[in-house]
Amino acid sequence: MENSPLELYETAYRLHYAENKIAEALKYYEALIKEFPESNECGYAVVQIQKIKSNDVAASISVKGKAHPLAAISFILCLLLLCAVGGAWILLQNKLSITQRQASLSARALANVLNGNDEDAITLLGEMKLLSNTDITPYELSAQIYRKAGKIEKARAEYDTFFSLNPDKRDKTIEELVPDPGAKKIKK
Repeated sequence: MENSPLELYETAYRLHYAENKIAEALKYYEALIKEFPESNECGYAVVQIQKIKSNDVAASISVKGKAHPLAAISFILCLLLLCAVGGAWILLQNKLSITQRQASLSARALANVLNGNDEDAITLLGEMKLLSNTDITPYELSAQIYRKAGKIEKARAEYDTFFSLNPDKRDKTIEELVPDPGAKKIKK
């Protein structure tokens, strides 16, 4: 057993730093302070106890500072949600832009029809068809222009093209949509 303050300090120091037995070293440092309060080693023991306690506090703070797995998962989910909302916004803006372009083209086409520029109107309606092949509007307007000009087969071809692209939207026959004014009606 250690009898002097130096022996107690050396044992505590060895346990503390060489063997990493902090709890035992703390007991020796405290015994040194209790038994030899007036020694130089007592001051050193106080400093070593302060170091041990400050390391404990620092370790507890760093453990508390670690991110919880649920927080990391929440952060990743938020990022994914943000990406999804951004993607939806881009799709919505794209759809809105296409819709605005279609409205502009149809207004210009109708203005051309009213001014008697059927060929220009057909060209604009062709541009509309490229924007969306599921919208019947440009096909119907083209068919009406052809029908007004007496080109029944071209009018029917417009509907035929649309229904070949969208077979689920057919609710009438092409002959019902574009009747031939020159055909004789048979009465029963």
